[in-house]
Amino acid sequence: MTDNKLLFAVDREKLFKLGANYLKSKEGSDAISAGELKGEERLFISLLGTHLLNTTMYLPQKTLIKLGEQFEEAFFIVSGEVQINQGEKVYNLGSGSVLGLSEGMVGLPSRYTATSLSAIQVKIIPFHKVDAIMNVLPPELKAILVTIIKRNLAA
Repeated sequence: MTDNKLLFAVDREKLFKLGANYLKSKEGSDAISAGELKGEERLFISLLGTHLLNTTMYLPQKTLIKLGEQFEEAFFIVSGEVQINQGEKVYNLGSGSVLGLSEGMVGLPSRYTATSLSAIQVKIIPFHKVDAIMNVLPPELKAILVTIIKRNLAA
C-alpha cells in the first residue's frame, strides 16, 4: 500500500452484513425511509446483488485503464483499493467506487491511469449492455442521464 489517503470507500463490512437482498426487505425499506443509508451505500448493495454484471478478481499492480485510452467497460470496486494517477495528483479509491462509467458512456478517453494496489474484486459494466439499455429509455430519462454525466465530468 502507499501513503495516499483513501479518497472514497463505503463501509463494506457493514453492508455485507446487511446482505444483497436487504433493500428488498421491510428492514431495508424502513432504513431507506428513515435516511439511514446514504446513496452510495444503496448503490453498493444494489450492484452487489445484481447477477447482470460479471464479477472478476485482479491481482495487485494490474492496470485497469491507462491515461488516454477509451473505456470499453466500467469497473465497480467490490473490494480492495485502486490507485488513480492523474498528472501530479495521486489518490486511492476503495469499495463502492465506479471507474469509467461517465467517460465511457459519452466516449471520452480516460483522464487517468488506474492500477490495483491490492487484490481487487470488481463487477464489470460492459458498455454494450449500457447502450442496449439506453436505446429503450424514454428521451426525457436519457436527457436526465446526460445532464448527470456532464455534471460528474465537470467536477
